[in-house]
Amino acid sequence: MHLAVLAILGLEADLTLTAVVIGLTLRRRHTGATLVATALAALATAAAIFLVWALWVVAPLCLGDSAPTSCIAKRAAVGSPYLIQGATAQWAWMLAVAFCARFVSEKNLAHVSG
Repeated sequence: MHLAVLAILGLEADLTLTAVVIGLTLRRRHTGATLVATALAALATAAAIFLVWALWVVAPLCLGDSAPTSCIAKRAAVGSPYLIQGATAQWAWMLAVAFCARFVSEKNLAHVSG
């Protein structure tokens, strides 16, 4: 259980840093580029999480089943709504972080750094 929590926290930290990099890298470009880049990152992450979940959680439950493909498909379909909601929430988080990074990078922060 503790390992799963650490893995989730590590993933969130990684995605937050990725969003900061996207925001800083694309700060001089149209905001659509930030939208597309964060959407691609969120979709790639959701696909990776789904694949890991299907291989490590769903597939072992279907071992010994006479029709393992349909067993995996049925069990994986149960988690699909959560995957879509999670990917949407992750995209919203990444957008917020990326746009905050863009906003902060455009400001003159000489008075802050001293």
